[in-house]
Amino acid sequence: MLKTLQALFFPDDRGKETAVETRVDAAVAILLMEVARADFDVADDELEVIRRTLVDDFAMARDEADELVRHAAAEVDDSTGFFPFVRVLNEQLGSDQKRQVVETLWRVAYADAGKHHLEESVIRQIADLLYVPHSDFIRARLRAEESVPPD
Repeated sequence: MLKTLQALFFPDDRGKETAVETRVDAAVAILLMEVARADFDVADDELEVIRRTLVDDFAMARDEADELVRHAAAEVDDSTGFFPFVRVLNEQLGSDQKRQVVETLWRVAYADAGKHHLEESVIRQIADLLYVPHSDFIRARLRAEESVPPD
């Protein structure tokens, strides 16, 4: 409802907001932030994985990535679920790209010294909504786990 009111009073901002909500990079950032927040503790290492993903995978400048991370955090605060963001990915990504998203979700979960069961639950829900087969879900977890540097 707030977005509808903003669109009525600030029509110039409406197109910009809609564009962000339908962008793959924004949807990925929001889902990554969902995983980072799942255990109620967002670690700097998790935020760094999210930023690095945006810079490396979406050819984004560091300051743009920082802005999108802030947007993702605010969106997660206001979000009522994953579906709007998953829908963007289902509409715009192929199977291989969706598997890569799931692996990146796992990388966020492992960034802060190991996955939490709540993070795993969120990743499982997102993977199911992305129609990623369970075997690919497991392989993505193993690849992410293997990429964690030893302490």
